[in-house]
Amino acid sequence: MDRRKFLACCAATGLSSTFCAPAFGNAPDDALADQMKKTRGFLIADAHAHPYQLHGSRSYDSSAPTIAMMKSQGMALCSFSAVGDMTFYRGRSGSPFGDTQNQLRQVRRLEEKGELRLVLSSADVQSLSISPAVTGGLMAIEGGDALEGKLSKLDAFHQEGVRLMTLVHDRDNEIGYNQRSGTDGSLTPFGIQVIERMSTLGMVVDVAHAKSATLKGLAEVCATPLVDSHTSPFHPGAEGSEPRRLRTWPEMELVARSGGVVCTWPMAYSGKNSERTTLGHWAEEIVRMKARLGIEHCGLGTDGGGGLPRLITGWESIASLPELIAALRQVALSEDDIAAFVGGNFLRVLGKCMA
Repeated sequence: MDRRKFLACCAATGLSSTFCAPAFGNAPDDALADQMKKTRGFLIADAHAHPYQLHGSRSYDSSAPTIAMMKSQGMALCSFSAVGDMTFYRGRSGSPFGDTQNQLRQVRRLEEKGELRLVLSSADVQSLSISPAVTGGLMAIEGGDALEGKLSKLDAFHQEGVRLMTLVHDRDNEIGYNQRSGTDGSLTPFGIQVIERMSTLGMVVDVAHAKSATLKGLAEVCATPLVDSHTSPFHPGAEGSEPRRLRTWPEMELVARSGGVVCTWPMAYSGKNSERTTLGHWAEEIVRMKARLGIEHCGLGTDGGGGLPRLITGWESIASLPELIAALRQVALSEDDIAAFVGGNFLRVLGKCMA
């Protein structure tokens, strides 16, 4: 599908201008204004989550989304992320490829029971609606370790329904280096092949967890918009006292220049020169990102079920979305800005990559 047809289809379904293209500052059209009068009124999409903790974590996480939670919030789409490197740091037997396949089969079973509808194409993205009867499910993998260094396994995952992959997770792998690594390096030759193949297949390249040089290599090679599915920006001058999983402004600008989206999460932390502990802090962060990156490059990725060490006050799970939206309004973000952040921008990128 070419760009003109994609935009026409967006308009036909009454989605926001921000969903269709980076249109920062444009007023919402009449169809979107009518949608906003409805309950909740936003097309909500979570770019990164672990519903039901399908990866089999031994620690219960009450923030893990369930289908019932998604329905209660009228969510259009939620990521169902399998973890590709569980066999390395959890002591599980089996291969990374096989273990990840087993996690994804649980998503397929939810689809077979009619509890979710898998989103597999740009047409599926365009058909998503506010308060749907059945939430859209995006099959994803966190950690390219699951490929075991073989492109054929990327094709196999795509055939199973995977449409987004976070290339590195908690360990360095055949693709590149992760943010907790003691070293850094650019994208590997195999990583370049993976990116090229993902673009051909219509898969989203997620740069979350990628260390700086690897991220730079990804931005240089990838021809489609990038996504950082769960992070937040360092406070100026606080890089040494905050979690390593955060992003510098130059790193986020690489994602924005690709036409992509940086998705922020509810992880709380406080350091010597910074504090991010409340919904108000999260909302103020979006205001800063809007000023620096453009609202069209801001999105939501909760990492629900991912075992965040500490959640900001006021956030328990996606059931707290109304409180987050209220906080966004309190910092004077417009309804169009909020619609872009809570789902429109990520869905725009998802549709473009799949197209």
